[in-house]
Amino acid sequence: MVEGWPERIREAQATTHLLINGTRFNRVPFGEERDDWGADEHPCWDCRVLKGEYHVPRCDGEECPRCHEQLLSCDCEVENTDFS
Repeated sequence: MVEGWPERIREAQATTHLLINGTRFNRVPFGEERDDWGADEHPCWDCRVLKGEYHVPRCDGEECPRCHEQLLSCDCEVENTDFS
């Protein structure tokens, strides 16, 4: 694992909500996405979080809690600076 990555994972757990288009949404933990990303079998393929943990900011696997598309590339306006 990349040096400092465990700390980034721990820090990501502190952000439980996202402010999107002026509305507060609960973040979607790994394993609770609408699509099955295999959380019962392995960590997130991009940021390596475990089932039930929040993805690291800008992870390819995080689902937008508003539109349910990939958060990294959806058209929703995320106001949390670490996630936009």
